[in-house]
Amino acid sequence: MKKMEIKAGRQVSVIGIMMGIMGTVFGIFWIGMVLHLSRPWDDGIEPGVVFLLVFGVMFIIVIMVITAFYVRNTFAKKRPSLLDIEEETDDEINASGSTENRTTPDGEINFCTYCGGKVKKEFSYCQTCGKKIVT
Repeated sequence: MKKMEIKAGRQVSVIGIMMGIMGTVFGIFWIGMVLHLSRPWDDGIEPGVVFLLVFGVMFIIVIMVITAFYVRNTFAKKRPSLLDIEEETDDEINASGSTENRTTPDGEINFCTYCGGKVKKEFSYCQTCGKKIVT
């Protein structure tokens, strides 16, 4: 089978990296502001402050994981595929069964040999299943 892949563009991944850097800076700023405003060194740490600090740390961790995906997608030679498309060769089509070109008596409509969907005579691909029409 001939295999084609649709991959995310590198430009989109670069934007994701920039957003990840901004998110990490925001998370650090968040933690700094929580510490500055709550002043745990004077009064001790209250439960609400602990929640806000844990939220800031979790936010930074999630942003760093997402940014790592974008870094890999931008710079790796083998990037992850968003969608794989497989197209059968003529030998595989012949081995899979009937390849006759079925038409209606008036000769206007063909039927896909894979799914049986109606396709117009001038079409190269089936509108229903997307496979190449065998002529």
